[in-house]
Amino acid sequence: DTLYAPDAIVVGNARVRLAAPRFAGISYGGRVTIAAATVTLEGRFAWVMMDYRWINPQQGLAEAGRATFVCEQRERGWKIVHAHSSQLLPWDR
Repeated sequence: DTLYAPDAIVVGNARVRLAAPRFAGISYGGRVTIAAATVTLEGRFAWVMMDYRWINPQQGLAEAGRATFVCEQRERGWKIVHAHSSQLLPWDR
């Protein structure tokens, strides 16, 4: 959570997330891997789009998701000011 600005907004599947797990499709336990990521930098802002996968082999669960981060360069470095994630629809997997 140290990567987030104190005033950051985190949204997962259209709901504001105030605590972990912060991203759509991710539950407790398991492992998250990044499948793809792109970054666009413009002045003191950066937009990051990434596809991720969450797998919990012990429970036989897996989900895919997509997230967008808006980062801002502040006095103490880069901070996430907004993050939005959604689970992929079945036809997008």
